[in-house]
Amino acid sequence: IHLHRHVFELLSLSGTGATRGILKDTVLVPARGEAAVEFVADNPGSTLLHCHQQNHMDLGFMMVFRYA
Repeated sequence: IHLHRHVFELLSLSGTGATRGILKDTVLVPARGEAAVEFVADNPGSTLLHCHQQNHMDLGFMMVFRYA
């Protein structure tokens, strides 16, 4: 998963809670896995969140969100 215009703190990856403090803008989430992240919304506007695997983007795993 890739978040444009921001970095996030990776809190856990598929239940491993040992990742606190790691700042990233991309994380590889395993199949049927999950990632818990926190980010500071300090860059208002439209932001893209998407998977870096092209076939996933082709199937719609991409979104734009906006905040003010």
